[in-house]
Amino acid sequence: MACTEEEFLEILGSEVSIDMDKLVAVSRHGIPERVRSEVWKYLVGVSKNDKSEEERVKKQQEIDYKEIDKNDAEITKKIRNHLKRYQIHSKESTKLKIDFQGVDIRNKIENIIISYINYNNDIEYNFGMLAILGPFMCTLQSESDIFHCYCAMMKKIEENLAQDSLTSRLSRFMMYFRSVIPELFSHFEEEEINSNDWAMSWIRYLLSVELPLDCVLRLWDSYLSAQLGLDLHVYVCLAILINFSEELLELEHSEILAFLQHLPGIDMDQIIAQAYNIRDDIRSNNEL
Repeated sequence: MACTEEEFLEILGSEVSIDMDKLVAVSRHGIPERVRSEVWKYLVGVSKNDKSEEERVKKQQEIDYKEIDKNDAEITKKIRNHLKRYQIHSKESTKLKIDFQGVDIRNKIENIIISYINYNNDIEYNFGMLAILGPFMCTLQSESDIFHCYCAMMKKIEENLAQDSLTSRLSRFMMYFRSVIPELFSHFEEEEINSNDWAMSWIRYLLSVELPLDCVLRLWDSYLSAQLGLDLHVYVCLAILINFSEELLELEHSEILAFLQHLPGIDMDQIIAQAYNIRDDIRSNNEL
């Protein structure tokens, strides 16, 4: 059961330090919209739980961000093209009202992504990077805060994939798919659905490309606070397939891909609970 905004405010209002164990515990079942920005900053490690260090750390983060080069005409052009596609999907599929093509927001997005690429050498821009940024753009106001939270999230994703490569994780997901939802798996095979055309993005970018933004926000509340963290994601993907099985079994090749690449809204509390049950079932069958 989700905790109230008042319960979060009580934890956040501590004068000396934030009790991270409590904050993590209350965040697992969803974070109220009005406190999500503050809570996420603690959960990703951008805000420090020691209140005496808070102002010093924030000022240093702002200085560090200001010093990063934010100019790259080629990447700017790619981002603007992708923003059109991202804006259309966001408008069609979410209750959140945010104009990603508005000048101020667009400039923030360009600054943050270019800064991230310039801060981390040997990284090439792709659409998934924009999709991962989207939830932070909806949640936070300060450009510096968004940048540092974005960097922290990208690091979590990369570290998670370092433990189990993307190829390995995709193979395991498809193995579970065959085992848990055999009828749908067979239908995908009959329709010649290539996992690289949908599952690769699902796994790599945490469904931020495919799900409505409000669903992503709820999902990430759990990813940032649950003990399993990002390891829960494979089971979330399976839960989503189970919930949409009836619809998908009625579709043909191009319709299936279109559905998988632009998922409709769904009750994420139900999906997350189901993901844990799927994991338990797989563990009991010694398939983990």
